[in-house]
Amino acid sequence: MDREIELKFLIPPEAAALILAQLKGEEAARQLDATYFDTPDHALRKAGFGLRVRDGEGGRKQTLKSASAGGVFARGEWETLVAGPGPDRDALARTPAAAVLDGQDLAPVFTARVERIVRLVQVGEATIEAALDRGELQAGSRHSAVCELELELKAGQPAALFDLARQLARRSPLRLSLISKAERGYGLAAGDEGAAPHRQPSPISPKASVGEALQALGQAGLIHLCAALEAVRERPEPDGVHQARVAVRRLRSLLKTFKALAGDEAARALDEELHWLAGEFDAARDLDVFAGEVWSQAATGASFAGRDDFERALQAARANAYLRMEAALESPRTRGVLLEAAAWLEAGAWTADPALAKLRASPADAFAAGELDHRRTQVKKRAKAFDDLDAHGRHRLRLKGKTLRYAAEDLAPLFPDHPKRSARFIEAVKTVQDVLGALNDRHVREQLIQTVAHGDARMAQDAARVALRNSDEALLHDARKALADLLDAKPFW
Repeated sequence: MDREIELKFLIPPEAAALILAQLKGEEAARQLDATYFDTPDHALRKAGFGLRVRDGEGGRKQTLKSASAGGVFARGEWETLVAGPGPDRDALARTPAAAVLDGQDLAPVFTARVERIVRLVQVGEATIEAALDRGELQAGSRHSAVCELELELKAGQPAALFDLARQLARRSPLRLSLISKAERGYGLAAGDEGAAPHRQPSPISPKASVGEALQALGQAGLIHLCAALEAVRERPEPDGVHQARVAVRRLRSLLKTFKALAGDEAARALDEELHWLAGEFDAARDLDVFAGEVWSQAATGASFAGRDDFERALQAARANAYLRMEAALESPRTRGVLLEAAAWLEAGAWTADPALAKLRASPADAFAAGELDHRRTQVKKRAKAFDDLDAHGRHRLRLKGKTLRYAAEDLAPLFPDHPKRSARFIEAVKTVQDVLGALNDRHVREQLIQTVAHGDARMAQDAARVALRNSDEALLHDARKALADLLDAKPFW
């Protein structure tokens, strides 16, 4: 098995010529037609594999790829020449996919037809293969255009890969994409290409080191974020906005959890940029929830003089929030934060700092137990003083609870001996987050109504009377109970 480290970018077709002009090196062009295969229930995909048979230069090849082989952008790959148009079962029997297939039939899922232009580029002492792919995916009657740039490190240090990507990004709009053609093809076949993705279960092994755990969780988080941003571009709708904001926040939470490794300047800059990006989704998400869940229910049957004006203003505010979000999505700043997140995870200072070598190599479970203890203690301390907290204090407690929840969800696979206990703990901290979130939402909605009303005090008062008629008392009672349940929940670490 060979280990490859590569970056993939989505590019607009009109930028292809400019990108090629910047890539100086030996060139080869080829037509690559591939068919992707799986079992009827897509067992390979579910297990993290992609299987294709491709016709191209050098003959017909069968390639099996795994989701990861150790690094953030490393993938396991098993390749062999084959005779027929379908997969070679004997060759597959010598790969990890054999246990997944267990004798099941394989059938085509989709095809990819692309023209590939390849150039070998020297960046200092490193050799990088740049491949520009243009073509389409087809699944039945469905089609999807392909225009991608792949940069694969052939020799040298990973930092050179990111240096080249930064150089290209200064002149061309490169959008990092960690979604393979295989994943796009499966989505096309299912008819849900562009649908808002949900984060997949934590991918870490119970025997992982701290460094391996950070890279695996970072990769999963970055995959979720890249896919979520693409989904919002394709379908700007509430669930996509929510998933994108969650993905950004989870990456920030991961930096907090692994703060012992994320103390360098690049990590701090990355956190600041992620904070900015999350903020660009805030207004759209708050207005989505208010208009789609709160106002649509509370205003049923309600009547006041300025209702029509308020609802028109609400629609306008929501449209403007989406315009702001969409402008951020297309900005160089957003493209840059994705690239820098990838660079830090794969080649950041933490990966080579001798002072961090011992921590990087230490068992992740021991590290995780310490972090979870610390996060739980922070929540516990504030929970005991809950009745003395004002709205800002409750919001701070909610943020601490959110960090604890994300850390618990991410790190739970390190403690496989207590699945029921971990599930109960995570559910308890999620309930705390939800209830405190409802309290905070009331405060946010008071401000939102004022903003939508544009200084019309009477309109704001009438709208607030309709939308915020429930008191805080029931929520405060629920919050006390949820916090008590969390404090009673046994740690699973």
